[in-house]
Formats: sequence, structure tokens, C-alpha cells
Amino acid sequence: MDRRFDHRYFTDAEINVTTLSDPGRYGSGRMTDLSDNGMSVLVPLELAPGDIVQLQIGDSTLFGFVVHSAREGESFRAGIELQRVLIGGSDLSKVLCGALRQVMPQLPGIAATA
Repeated sequence: MDRRFDHRYFTDAEINVTTLSDPGRYGSGRMTDLSDNGMSVLVPLELAPGDIVQLQIGDSTLFGFVVHSAREGESFRAGIELQRVLIGGSDLSKVLCGALRQVMPQLPGIAATA
């Protein structure tokens, strides 16, 4: 049974995740979906609820905290509540910005970007 309250928009984008409490802990993986509250990522890095993370998607940087994490095969699926976004200038960043504007218009850094 799916206990999610928000609609999920499925994605498949390469992402780099770094824990800000220990910048030596990082990994590359995939952003798998977006919702009204954040995103789901699949990375080979064990993240714990409460971890503050920096996410790099192309030339855009996002910040958030882990709300849940579970092993999935050799990787970990983590739900991340986004708090701040710094959008880059690449075509990929424009697509990301459009998706985030549609799903999370209240997110700081989205409304002000072109």
C-alpha cells in the first residue's frame, strides 16, 4: 500500500549527493521522482534521516535534508525535503527549474529564477 500523499512526477536524472556534516561522504546516483515536498534519490551512499545534503544536478545545486532512507539492492533510496535551490544556466538546469516551479513553486530560489 502506498502511503504517499503527494503526486509523484517520475524523473531519471544523474545526481551527486554530498552530506554537509561530512563532505567526504558523497556518491553519484539518480533522481527518481519529484513531489510537492521534495525528491527521491537512489544512491550507493547510506543516508540517515536528518542528514543535511547538497545535491548537484548538472550546474544546479540544491540543499535539503533526508526524511527517510532504505536499502534497495546495492543502493539506498532516500526521500529528501528540499530547502533551497541555486539554478545554473545550462539547458538541463532550465528543464529542472521548470519542473521544480511546477511542483514546488514555494521553494526558495525557484520563483526568482528566469
